[in-house]
Formats: sequence, structure tokens, C-alpha cells
Amino acid sequence: MEIGTPLWTAAEINATCGALTARPWYADGLQVDSRDILPGDLFVALKGEALNGHDFVAKAFEKGAVAAIVSETPKDVKEGDNRLVFVDDTSYALVRMAHHARGRAPAGIIGVTGSAGKTSVVQALRQCLALVGDTHSSIKSFNNHVGVPLSLARMPRESRFGVFELGMNKPGEIIREATKVQPDVAIVTTVGSAHQASFANVSDIAEEKASIFGALKQGGFAIYGIDHPYKDDLQKAAEKYGAKAVSVSVTDNADVYPVRMTEHHNCTCLTANVMGTLITYKVAQPGREWVLNSLLILAAVKAIGADLGHAALALASLEAEQGRGREYSLQLGFGEAKLIDDSYNANILSIRAALRRLSLAKTGKHGKRIAVLADMQELGSRSEEIHFSLIADLKKFGVSKVIAFGDQMAAVGEASGLPTERWHNPDASAEQLMQRLGDGDVVMVKGANSAGLSALVNNMLDLSKCDTLAPESGLQRAHGF
Repeated sequence: MEIGTPLWTAAEINATCGALTARPWYADGLQVDSRDILPGDLFVALKGEALNGHDFVAKAFEKGAVAAIVSETPKDVKEGDNRLVFVDDTSYALVRMAHHARGRAPAGIIGVTGSAGKTSVVQALRQCLALVGDTHSSIKSFNNHVGVPLSLARMPRESRFGVFELGMNKPGEIIREATKVQPDVAIVTTVGSAHQASFANVSDIAEEKASIFGALKQGGFAIYGIDHPYKDDLQKAAEKYGAKAVSVSVTDNADVYPVRMTEHHNCTCLTANVMGTLITYKVAQPGREWVLNSLLILAAVKAIGADLGHAALALASLEAEQGRGREYSLQLGFGEAKLIDDSYNANILSIRAALRRLSLAKTGKHGKRIAVLADMQELGSRSEEIHFSLIADLKKFGVSKVIAFGDQMAAVGEASGLPTERWHNPDASAEQLMQRLGDGDVVMVKGANSAGLSALVNNMLDLSKCDTLAPESGLQRAHGF
């Protein structure tokens, strides 16, 4: 990648963070993980509960870091090394850098939160806005007290647009991080029972999500989905903070809604009313959740002053992010199955969305729809109740079989009356699952990050590239499960 201007210079860090630097330098990138260092990067040595970044400064220098922001002399680095940049507190220095980067770029800023769909909306917005001008965004799920300031501090000074994800695990986190972002447009995708353990009820979660509107710059837009029972909470919050409210719905009248739409197994074609502007476009991802995502995206594009036509072009060629609904073909030797990789995290809303997507997928003549599900986490005392609410969805969306990694999902599958198997080790289950797939089957993988289902997916993809996978038996392999 060609670098036009440096991301950070020694002089800028000195002025921003009150740092002490022994020599001039400039950096093209910024990292807090020494494993990600590329030559020319600046390393910030953060102190965490489990790890201290100062222990990895020497490794960062070995990999080509031009400088490291530290609050003490690291081990294995000579005292007086002129690559060390001293500050009182490295975490606070990163926040100061974020604030400075937010102010120096002439960018329209969009903040995105919600119980489901945050990362998908952020990445799709990045693709839409990149057709208009230089666009910077959060990567992966960099949405917490480290990820948000890091993402801001990485924003190039010439950026025209910035898109940032905001997450939370407990009360007060959204407004804390949103205040750093200071968005011109704030999006709440939807509200549901994610992170229920830290909140008394879902209404409190809605209030926490809606607090992003409190960080909007004056005259900013509050864009929110209303296809849930907590839409009034979001509306009241938008009014409370004096935001320009924009409601979005897939099924009801709203400021942004579909006039007509046709759903297919691999896309949706629709005409939408976007705050008074009619636009016809295609979303290259199936399912109502992606229809909602696209409407939120178009609302934000219009609110930020970008071109809806360019956004529509980007939506027509979207590819799902890895672990968030990306589809793969699995070569079985005697035929082919389809894998839907939705292995990156799970809550009740995202699991329902994944099951709906599974129902839209085309199977072969004798193909089955297999749901590989791991238990959800952080649901507190309502965990069993929330898990069992999926019984109706398993029946509704035509699931043929459940493979459960976790006792609660196993109980859900059994209670639904579907053939259910309880498996225990995702990392060692790929060959077993591949051997049981039949030609034309579709398998969807979904679960909490802690379940490790991404390893199952990666191992299945590796096996798909081999031609030596032996079936358990000819009869079982030919007919799947």
C-alpha cells in the first residue's frame, strides 16, 4: 500500500501526549499487539489484566517498529534506547491520540452499535463510502475500551469518512466510547438480549444502546431499527438528546422502509424509500437481517451526505465477512455440500438470523439443513429461558438435524423433536462432520466465540481441499446423517 503522509510523527506524539522522544521519526501504522507489527509501525505498550505490553517491546523492535510508547523501560531493551517514547500512562496516551486523530481529519463520522449486526453494518458502510472518498473503519470487532481509541488513532488525516463500532458488556460503556468517537451519525441496529447477565432487563439494554445518541455532534442523526419491542426507548432517547431521528423498518412504515422486495436464496432485490428518496437496488446477501442492514446503511449514507447510487453499487457486490455468514462449497469426493460460516459469536437475535439464512439456502435433491450450534454466553439467570425460545425457530426454519456443542443447545434440539447429537470438541470434530455430510446438504455453524467453532470451520475447509478423506462407510457417506 502506498503511504501518502505518515500516520504519526514524533513531533505530533510529543505535542499530543506530552511525550519525551529522543529522536525524530514517523510511523505508517499503529499497533498494540507485537504479533501484528510491520516495519514502520508505532507500538503502544498497554498494560492489561493478563499481559503487559512492555514485555513485548523488544519483539516489536525486532519486527521493525520505529518507536514504542512506554511508561517504563521495558525488559530486554537497553535503557536510553532512542526508540522509546515515554509517557505517564500508555492507555491515556492512546486516548489522547484518538482524540487528536478525530479532530485532525475532515471526516464525516458514523458510530454503530446494537445487539446484532454491528460489524456487518460497519464493514458494509466502509465498502459503500469507499466508492465516494477515503474511508477508514474499525476492523474485526474493535469496539471496546482499547479497540475504539485504537481504531480512531489509526484514522489517516486525509480520511473523508470514518465508521466505528461500539460494543458493551456492562452499563456505561457505550457513552464512554461514543464520547471519543463524537459521531455525526449514530446507528442502533436492533435491540435484544445480548449481554443479559449485566442488565436487569432488555429495556435497560435498549437504554444503554441508545446512549450513543448522547455523544452525537450538534445536529447529528440518530438512525435506529424499529422492528423490536423497544423502539419507543430509542425514539425517546433521540428526542432527549435533540438528534434528528430516522426510523428504519423492514416491515412497518418508517422514515426508511422497503416499498417492494423479492427474496432469493442468495440475494434480495428491493425498492426502498430512504427519507423520501426512492432507490432500487440489490443486496448480495440473503435474509431479512441483511435487508435491515442495507436500509440502515442507506440511511446513514444519505445522512452523512454521500451518494446513494454508489452505496447501491457496493451493496450489490457485498461479500459476508469471515465468520459472519460467508458461504463455502465443501468438496466431499462424491459430491458437494455448502457451509455457512457464522461462527463469530452468537446471541438470540443473530442465531435466529442464521437459522433464517439456513432456511433460504438451496439444498440438493436429498439434501438436509444441519445446524451446528454452541451455547450462548453472558445470559445470566435467563440463559435457559432464552435458549429454549429457539425451539420454535428450529421448527419454523426447516432444520433437519442439530449438532450441539453445549448442554443447553443439546436440550433445545431434543425439546424441538429434531435429531440431535451432543458433541464436545470442535477442534477435533471436522473430519467426523465431513464424513457425515451428503451431497446437497447445507451446514450452518453458529456459536459463542468461547466455543471455538471457528476451528471447526477452518478444519472443514482444509479437509475440503484434500482428496484423501475416507468415509466412515459407503452407505452412511452416500446418504449423509
